[in-house]
Amino acid sequence: MAKAAHARRARDAHNPDLAAKPIAPVSAWVRFSNDRRVLAYLFLAPALAILAFTVVYPFFQAITISFTNKMAGASASFVGLANYRELIADPVFLKVLINTFQYTLLGVGIKFLLGLTMALVLSQERPANYIFKTILFVPWAVPPVVAALNWRWIYDDFSGLANHILFALNLVDEPVAWTGDKSIAMLSVVAVVVWSGTPFYTMSFLAGLKAIPRELYEAARIDGATTLQEFRHITLPSMKPVFTVVVMLSTIWTSTNVVFVLLLTNGGPANATQILPNLAYKFALLAGRLGTGSAVNMIFFPILAVLIVILSRKMLQERMR
Repeated sequence: MAKAAHARRARDAHNPDLAAKPIAPVSAWVRFSNDRRVLAYLFLAPALAILAFTVVYPFFQAITISFTNKMAGASASFVGLANYRELIADPVFLKVLINTFQYTLLGVGIKFLLGLTMALVLSQERPANYIFKTILFVPWAVPPVVAALNWRWIYDDFSGLANHILFALNLVDEPVAWTGDKSIAMLSVVAVVVWSGTPFYTMSFLAGLKAIPRELYEAARIDGATTLQEFRHITLPSMKPVFTVVVMLSTIWTSTNVVFVLLLTNGGPANATQILPNLAYKFALLAGRLGTGSAVNMIFFPILAVLIVILSRKMLQERMR
């Protein structure tokens, strides 16, 4: 033991760096780490407080209200699962649930296809690309309320632009009830959703395409790959993370957006375009039944949560590969 200690002292004596930089005690390093952790929590405290008061507290308050018969301006009493039983037993609610799935799937699916197509076209260098990009991104800059009001005028039975064009082209003999016909009302609302939301897909996909190294395509062309093979084996695999994030965000925004349905059809005709967020709005704000309105949202929340978890796991798996 004495010989080993003597050897270490002799080695340190011949190494001035080691002699000049003594090793700090473990307790000092632990104390420094703890100080940094406390400092990090202090910096995070304002953001956590805002989240707690604007997200966490309202969410749990909504859960609590959904188990009561709370009416606007009146006291509430606990009713258990009565609100949920009422909704599930109501055939209108089941129709609204189906409408919400159709509305979301159609809107997200069409926006995805159009956005990807436009991004592929705009990714190619052309002289007038900047003009097309400017025109394409205009719908994304228009507030949803303004867009919905403009499209309500376009869809008007007698003074709307759509029917005027159809009459001018001699394609119809009588006005088309775009938002009054049960067979086409949902498609009319989805068309507005697609018009407003497609630029987000295009911008996101265009950024993803620009991030793909050009060398991959050049190597594929040297190997004799066709354009379709390049798209299948290079573009699609490289764009999967972008696809996942965009679809997840768009699904949340589309399914929870109440503006287009509220201003265009208000859920009509005969609940043909009624969706869950609009139904919750009617129960809670129009009828004053806050408990039932909260129950509608609480039924809708797990569906969105499951979708978000699935897409998030998919995105994380793609990143880990």
